[in-house]
Formats: sequence, C-alpha cells, structure tokens
Amino acid sequence: MKICIAYPQRLGDIIRILPIARHFAADGNRVFIECLPQYHEFFDCVSYCVPTLKIQRPFYEFDMVLDLEIWPNRFADFVDSGMTWLDYVYGTNPLLAKIDRKPVFDLIAAMPSLADYGLPADTSIFSPFGYSQLNRYTLKTLAEAARKRIPGHFVTLADPIHADALLRAGIAKETILTARRSSHLTRLLRDAKNVFTINSAPSIICGAVRSEFWHVLSGDAQNDAISPASRIVTFDA
Repeated sequence: MKICIAYPQRLGDIIRILPIARHFAADGNRVFIECLPQYHEFFDCVSYCVPTLKIQRPFYEFDMVLDLEIWPNRFADFVDSGMTWLDYVYGTNPLLAKIDRKPVFDLIAAMPSLADYGLPADTSIFSPFGYSQLNRYTLKTLAEAARKRIPGHFVTLADPIHADALLRAGIAKETILTARRSSHLTRLLRDAKNVFTINSAPSIICGAVRSEFWHVLSGDAQNDAISPASRIVTFDA
C-alpha cells in the first residue's frame, strides 16, 4: 500500500508523527508525509518515509490518506478535549492507538557530528528560540538560567533569522550554531554534552535521542507533554 500522512506544517509536530510512518513502513507499506517544502530536508535522517506535497496526491494515487493536522480545522475541538497533543492526534484513528510514540531517526549516524561543525566534543547547546511558547522570557533570562545548569562552554542554537539578530546584537559568531540542514539537529543535539531548550522542535528531538535535557515549559499543558528525559526549568513569578 501507498500511505500518505498529512501534517503540512510545524516541524516539531511533523517529528511527532514519524512513529506513525515507521509503524506502517514496518508492514511493508510505502509511506509519504505531506508537508510544506521547507520541512523536506529533515527527512534526510530517516529511511522509512519520504516527504511529499499535496499537489502530488493525484499522481501517487494513495491507498490511504491520514489527515492528522490540528490547525486550523480541528483546533477548537482539540482545545475543548483537554487532551495532550499526542493523545489527541494518536486518538484520531484506531490504527494509531497502540503505536510507540517515540520518534526514531534511523539514519542519525550519517548526520554531521559536532566535530564536522568545528565544535569540540564537550560542547553544550542552548536553544532559546521557538514559535510555540506561550510563556515568554527574555534571551537574557533564559541564558542566565542555562548558565546555572550547564557548566562550561555552550553555543546558542539559532535559525538564520535569529542568528542574524544575535550577530547584530554583538554576539560572537563562534558562539552561534545554525544547522546547515534541519536533519543535522538530531545528531548535534544527541551528542551535545548538555542541552537547554524551550518548547520547540529541538525539545522534541531531545526527548527522542537524549537521556536528559533541560526544558522550559511553554505554559500550554496540552503541548507540554515532554519526554521523561526532560528536566523541567521553572522561574519565580
């Protein structure tokens, strides 16, 4: 069978549906994840599914299409349910009920290492940027919290837009880490000595590849079902 799993946007959410793709692929199915083009490079780190675009649906003539995206059509129902993101999405179809929800990046060993990025093995990663955070903290507040928990040297993980803002603010270029491809994050975050994140795709990756990491909750209980590896960071009111 050819199966399409539709979740067009938000990298963290796309990562969280990868276990569904892996489950169906294990039964010999060809699995495609329908998402926007900017997310396609992430699939370098998995072998069991490939990305596709909605316009390709008629071409591929899928045997089954699972539309799992919450926003915008299911958002009100999701909020009213009070369920976590994982429970809600994995509860949309009985076929998904018993799937192990932990993402697996089976090509992670082929991704570039810290050394490939010119970083020493004892590098820690500070990831203060995201787009899903309800509780907003200044970069200074987050950096101070990270320094209390992460001994030694750390680099600040930033996408190109945030990296440019940091450079303009006078932050040294060598202390900023921008992944050349989003798929590289899987190994970089796994191999870092320590990681400090907010609610974002890096936190979801860390939950899959690390035994522990520091994490600042988003303030949204439905989206804060983070891996048991997470060490929660709290701030005084």
